[in-house]
Amino acid sequence: MGDPDSSGRMEHRMDISFESKEIPIYREYYHQSKRVQESAECVVPDTDADIEKIAAVQSRVYLKSKDLSARGVLVTGELTASVLYIRDGKDSMSSLTVRQPFSIEYETEAPESETLAQVALFVQGTDVRLINPRKIAVGFEVEGELSCYCSEKLCIDSLLPENTYGLHVRFEESSLTLPNAVCEKSVALNEQFSFPTDDPPARLAAAQAELRVADCQLIGTKIIVKGNAEVRIHAFTETGTLPQEYSFSAPFSQIIEVGADSMQLCMVRPEITGAYFDLVDTINGEKALDMELHAVVQIVCAQERTIRCITDAYSNLMPADLLYRTQEYRQITPVRTLELKAEESVRLMEECRELLRVFPSLSRMTNDAGKFGVSVNLDLLMKNAEGELSAGRRTISLTQEINCSEARILCIRVASLSARAEGETVNCSVTLELSYHSVDKKESSVVDGVILDEESGYIQESLPTLTLVRSEGESLWSLAKKYHSSEESILKMNENAEQTKRMLLIPKCI
Repeated sequence: MGDPDSSGRMEHRMDISFESKEIPIYREYYHQSKRVQESAECVVPDTDADIEKIAAVQSRVYLKSKDLSARGVLVTGELTASVLYIRDGKDSMSSLTVRQPFSIEYETEAPESETLAQVALFVQGTDVRLINPRKIAVGFEVEGELSCYCSEKLCIDSLLPENTYGLHVRFEESSLTLPNAVCEKSVALNEQFSFPTDDPPARLAAAQAELRVADCQLIGTKIIVKGNAEVRIHAFTETGTLPQEYSFSAPFSQIIEVGADSMQLCMVRPEITGAYFDLVDTINGEKALDMELHAVVQIVCAQERTIRCITDAYSNLMPADLLYRTQEYRQITPVRTLELKAEESVRLMEECRELLRVFPSLSRMTNDAGKFGVSVNLDLLMKNAEGELSAGRRTISLTQEINCSEARILCIRVASLSARAEGETVNCSVTLELSYHSVDKKESSVVDGVILDEESGYIQESLPTLTLVRSEGESLWSLAKKYHSSEESILKMNENAEQTKRMLLIPKCI
């Protein structure tokens, strides 16, 4: 039926909507990275000696909460820094631990109903400044990367009505890997590690832990996530003057309900929410490390889908106006791992008689224009020409080209490090392991329906039954649309019809 126009006449216009087959997916409707800076001060306990020189800093970020409101998403967390320093007298060391809360606020357009938010946190730099022999100031820079998902229906196929009204449509197919499950689960690990040494640690100086995912398998609608908790600590012994380094590893596995029964690929991002370490005495009289680790495991599963949409349409009986709708997809790729390597000779401010320790820390990670950039701070602990403890910081930059428009880092760590001192020069070799995936944005216009103008229908008797034309670069679709035909009819009447620059017979097709 039509609607009356301004003169009161009835417009003979017919609205036709195409039926569609839909599937549930998750759409990432918001993604943004933000950086904030925080600072904190800390004083030396009265029982400890003054600070002669800052030796090294090891930092960590913990995710505490993510709160959604009408204004957006508020992420809160805690930054910690373990600061190693040389005591006054230059013959021994001690440490301080600094904690600083932070928050990052994201102003989204408007959180969708049942929004699922995932957060990735990275320490982008930690600097320590000596205010006086009894006080230090620590400056942090942290980056938070937020992704918001909502569930929706996606049209994967369009169907024509039974009465075609002379309609012809053009379908286009594409294969896209789209999220079909987004979820998270809080996990807790408790482990005890024994120290394989006759000179056990007496006091912790610094401790760090991370969850490294090695494998995930889908069974039914549940994913089994397997990996390891990697722990690295520095501790002072009763007899030693320098901190000793210890590394531990413990396997972990979790069963997580994702609600999807198919999976092409899976991205798992653990974020540590709390870590607690304590030196304890075992029943055998040995020293051990008690660890309690809390984390949230964030998961995005994706499945390859074939999308078949109508991108153009026309009627051989009457004029047709097309109703377009824009569809935007964010296709994700499997996780990739690459190595960033650098070998560099760095100059010191004084002569190094012996290089004792190297403390690496990541900072200044960039991800722009198809290139990863990472700076590695090397805190060098050494003995100078006079045999006294000394320290210095040097930075090495690494870059790597990647072939994608938008890449997102999942995990980055120092895989190997070696350093050798020669006078005032230290020859360093660093290898980083970086895991990432890419997001490919695609946008297309699809035809949801047509409006047919029956009153202006074509006079069929006036249209030629057969037309002879030269196909100078025109597609069969455009020829069929122009001469009231169809691609199938043209192909039946002409051999090798798809060849360009030749004469073609175009039959009228009603």
